Amino acid sequence: MTRRRKRPDPRRAKVNFNYTVAEAAGVFGVCRGTVRNWIRAGLGTFRAGGMVLILGDELRAFHARRQAKRRVHCPPGSMFCMKCRAARLPPPGLVEVAGLTATTANLRGICPVCESLMHRRANRARMAEIGFGDLPPHAWPPAPS
Repeated sequence: MTRRRKRPDPRRAKVNFNYTVAEAAGVFGVCRGTVRNWIRAGLGTFRAGGMVLILGDELRAFHARRQAKRRVHCPPGSMFCMKCRAARLPPPGLVEVAGLTATTANLRGICPVCESLMHRRANRARMAEIGFGDLPPHAWPPAPS
């Protein structure tokens, strides 16, 4: 039995290969009905010898487009709330910094809507660019060695 992934990895499809519905289902570990739903959702196909075939590069591009639609961009000064699944501005003064390496850290804050934790990975050199340049220097813990 193959292990089913939550989201199909576009790189599993070989670009120079044509897949039948059953083969595409096997590659991504889903049932054939799911692949047919993808076709109804816009996955390009063609007919050859009475069979429905899917180009590998079309399969890869289809999943890449779907992943790009789900991606959430955090504007400057905002963090991603895991519960709301949206970018939100943290309340002023309630941002905590947890150092990871000499150049990166995790920022944590409280969501003003659902009051759960929000997160953002930050590069120490780009703090002003992502909207957190006003954090005092003592807020940065020493980088782990």
